[in-house]
Amino acid sequence: MNGTAGWLRKLGMLAAAAVCGLAIPAWARPAVPAESSAAAALCRTTVFAGVAHEDDDLLFMSPDLLNDWARGACLDIVYLTAGDAGSTGTWYTERREVGVGRAYALMAGVPNDWRRQDRKHAGRTVRAFALRVPAGRPRVRVTFLRLPDGLHDGSGTRLQVGQSLLKLELGRIRRITTMDRSARYDVKELTAMLSWLVADSHAKVVRTLDYRNVDRGSGPKSDHSDHEVAARLVKKAAASVPGPKPFVVGYRGYSINALPPNLALQPARRKESVFRRYLSTTLCTRACADYTGPLWSSYRHWMVRQYRGK
Repeated sequence: MNGTAGWLRKLGMLAAAAVCGLAIPAWARPAVPAESSAAAALCRTTVFAGVAHEDDDLLFMSPDLLNDWARGACLDIVYLTAGDAGSTGTWYTERREVGVGRAYALMAGVPNDWRRQDRKHAGRTVRAFALRVPAGRPRVRVTFLRLPDGLHDGSGTRLQVGQSLLKLELGRIRRITTMDRSARYDVKELTAMLSWLVADSHAKVVRTLDYRNVDRGSGPKSDHSDHEVAARLVKKAAASVPGPKPFVVGYRGYSINALPPNLALQPARRKESVFRRYLSTTLCTRACADYTGPLWSSYRHWMVRQYRGK
C-alpha cells in the first residue's frame, strides 16, 4: 500500500522527529555471508511472500502470514519496490524498511535484532536481513529490491523519471533502475531474479497480491498498479523454479474495504498490533514503541478483513 503526496509532505515535516531516538543498529550492521542452502533446509517449511510495498503483506496477507509463523513456518518476504511514492532521498524508504523489521520482531516475540544478509544472483546484489531468533524457532528474512514506486495508475514519479512496473510489463520502458541505482532489470531479468529468490527460499507456498487483476481500473475500488504487476511477476517466477512448483495464493488489495468484515476479534487485534508497530517508524512524532494515534479509514477497514483472490 502507498500513501498520497499530501501525506508524504506531512511525513516530511515529521521526519526529523520520527528518526530522533530510533535505535536501528542492526539495520546498519555490515553484511555477513548469506545462509547456505543446507541451513535454509532446516526450516520445517517455508512460506514466501512477494509484494510491492513495505506493508502490503501486513495489510492484505495478515493474519495468514502471522499464522504461518505461529504454526512453525519460516517466512521469506520480498518487497519489489522502495515504496517511495515520489519522496526525495531514501529516508522514507528506510523508515518503511525498518518498520517491517520491527513488525516481524513483534510477531516473533524477540528483540528487533537483524543481521544483514545481502543476496547475490547474476551479478546483482539485493538488500536482505535475517531476524535473530532462538535455535529451533522459525526464521524470518526480508529482502528489498528497491524498484521505483509506480503510483496508483502506473505513471511513475518525477524523481524516478516516470519508471514503473506497469510500464515495464507493457513494454513502455525497456528497463527499470532501482531507486538506489544499484541495479537495472528488463522484464526477463527481473523475473529471473524473483524466480531465483523463490527457489532459494525452498518455499512450498508463495503468497502474493491479486495477480488475476480483479480490481483493475481508476475508480475507488481499483487496486494499485504496483500490486497487480508485482503479483503477476511473482506468480510467473514461481512457475519457473526448477523442480516441484510452489502453491501460489493471491490476495485482494484496496477493494476489500467494500467487502464484509471477515476476521474474528482476536486475529484482527493481533493484525492491528503488528501493523501499529510497523507504523511506529513513520507516524510517531517522537521515538515510540507503537503508533497509538488514529488510523486512516482504509486502514481501519483492512484491519478486520483479509480476502484471497477469486
